[in-house]
Amino acid sequence: MVSDRKHPNSVAGLAVFTLSLWFFIPSEPTGISQAVAEESESPIFVTWPEKGLGLSIDLAGFKKDLDLVKPDGRRYLMASHPKTGLNVSVTLEIVSTQASAQGCIDQLTLIQKGPLASRGQDIKLDTAGKLPTLEYILHKFEGVPVDQKNVYACLARQDVYADIHLSKVQYTTADAPFFQSILNSVRLQSGPSEVKQRQTKTQPPPQIKPQVQPLAPPNSRELLDIGNALYRQSNYAQAIPPYQKAFELEKVEPQLDRNLWRVLIDNLGMAYGMTGHLKEARATFEQGIQADPAYPMFHYNLASTFAGMNDLDHAMQSLATAFRYRKNQRPGEKGMPDPRQDSSFQRFMKNETFRALVKDLTAAKS
Repeated sequence: MVSDRKHPNSVAGLAVFTLSLWFFIPSEPTGISQAVAEESESPIFVTWPEKGLGLSIDLAGFKKDLDLVKPDGRRYLMASHPKTGLNVSVTLEIVSTQASAQGCIDQLTLIQKGPLASRGQDIKLDTAGKLPTLEYILHKFEGVPVDQKNVYACLARQDVYADIHLSKVQYTTADAPFFQSILNSVRLQSGPSEVKQRQTKTQPPPQIKPQVQPLAPPNSRELLDIGNALYRQSNYAQAIPPYQKAFELEKVEPQLDRNLWRVLIDNLGMAYGMTGHLKEARATFEQGIQADPAYPMFHYNLASTFAGMNDLDHAMQSLATAFRYRKNQRPGEKGMPDPRQDSSFQRFMKNETFRALVKDLTAAKS
């Protein structure tokens, strides 16, 4: 960031998942203004006790997805607002030179010239206020509408930079007040120990022009949101790249909680299945099962994939396992699908053994 900061095909396949698609599409966010009015929680203080500082930001109604100190020493928080789909990330970083407003402006300018913002529209760099900001909208991703709003902001104090990133897909002008209310709440504060240490110094730190570094690529949560926006529009082929990239990032540096990670695997595998890439769908669900073996829908979707491959034995095995773990569904899921009503398994409904299995599975109490 600023100064010396460091960063790191077959027709049959198309029908495999048609009936169970609704099961994994995240619910549509409610209006932001309405959601904000319903919340009354206290602001979050992003603390860094050993550094004697913190950042106050009003994230009422948000859920912390990640809250840690990264291996490179930066303090990082990522939070999401379930009712609106707005995501916020905060990074605090101590540098060896004097942090400055100009350093923030240099970083935002670099972002503006970078590959992400350059693909956006309605780009606006505002350096006049106390909180410099850069905003833009990514109206399309690979030709498909996503309307992702991005706002970057930066604060500098003593030897500390605070970087804030707000993003939301399917953005409308009605969302603007929520964005602004969060930005208005941001305060970078030094703790008493830090202030006392500063007062003992007789010489001010040297004024060194910051050297900005390239912006990090989108994180897995941002890629998941883009994939979800495409998935909701039934653009399954276009949803695969952001989902797959998010999946790869999660292997290196997990950022999603368990429920969001399950959504990622479910939707990536389903997107592969809906586009006829059954081998990729199978591999995706099998990787999900390896990491989370008791989640039933990974097994159910793997059974659907085997059905698309006309593999009766493996389809029956996976289906039986799915119903064995039926109590382990995600919060908000609507219960196990009925295989008798799922087009994925229609080819097997004339098989007496399969019919008997399905009858037993669906008759069992959850």
